Amino acid sequence: MAVADLPVPCLRTNTPGLLADNEEEHFDIVDDSNRVIGREKRSIVHATGLKHRAVYCFVFNQHGKLLMQQRSPRKKIGRLQWDLSVAEHLQPGESYKEAASRGLQEELGISVAATSLKGPLVPTHLRQLHVPEVGVTDCEFVTSFRLDEWQGHVIADPAEVHAWKFAEIPDIQADMELHPDEYTAWFRAEVHAVAQQHAANSCEVQ
Repeated sequence: MAVADLPVPCLRTNTPGLLADNEEEHFDIVDDSNRVIGREKRSIVHATGLKHRAVYCFVFNQHGKLLMQQRSPRKKIGRLQWDLSVAEHLQPGESYKEAASRGLQEELGISVAATSLKGPLVPTHLRQLHVPEVGVTDCEFVTSFRLDEWQGHVIADPAEVHAWKFAEIPDIQADMELHPDEYTAWFRAEVHAVAQQHAANSCEVQ
């Protein structure tokens, strides 16, 4: 069984020094209860394991297939791994839903109002990832949203996205079992809850 439609590669750029991650941008840092207690640079947040906020967004087309992106080789972690539609850090003062809407526009060229997103799909929870080979300890309070019935164009940012494709969730899960290292750790962790919620939605539609 094929896992997905054929990947669509992003147009490449020859711009020297193009980077996917801005190490100088600032994040809100939060305490153990997800309350904002200050701000710090991305580089320091990820080097020291300070808690901060991020959001995931799952985009489904009119056929119920999930849009996945393959991360750029210029990313610090998860290089060339398949990921959920968008994973985005919150900017200072931004809500989770606002960040999801912004990430869709910046990474995939999908322009939708934050109010068009459904969710949160799961309770906000702490996700931790330690990647010592690149000096990253990532501690994020995350939640998820979804965009349904997307029929527009995808215009992916080549600094962020290497390729993209649509796939059925059961096929994604089966392929994850066979090739886990081809998918990001957070996608593998979140897909099961989203699959259950997606199946429930499909039953309601029927």
